[in-house]
Amino acid sequence: MKNFIFLILLTITSVSYAETFYYGKPATISGKLLLIKSTHPNQETFGGNQIAVTLDNEINVDGEEGLVKTRLIQLVDTDMGRYNLLYKKHGNHVKVNCKDLFRAHTGHHTTKVLCFVDSAAFK
Repeated sequence: MKNFIFLILLTITSVSYAETFYYGKPATISGKLLLIKSTHPNQETFGGNQIAVTLDNEINVDGEEGLVKTRLIQLVDTDMGRYNLLYKKHGNHVKVNCKDLFRAHTGHHTTKVLCFVDSAAFK
């Protein structure tokens, strides 16, 4: 009986629940910065590497556009100084505050979910 109870407790504690975020809403994500190859169909003009975060834990992103489970989020930033710093710091751990999360909808979007960066801090 003790073994059975132990097995149940072990199973319950080993199940990890992914945190849920929503499209169009702020989010805080953390993980390792990674350079990813663009999947744009025009590689000559728009190819190359983009910056993304390999998340510490899988997350769910939900909304009218449908649910996506992901561990990889591409970063988008209008502050080119900060974007270049994120790019140079690939391989480092980062905590990113996203203005919002949105779903890929152009050839420049390589991951299923993207983060419009509000701020970033390196660990």
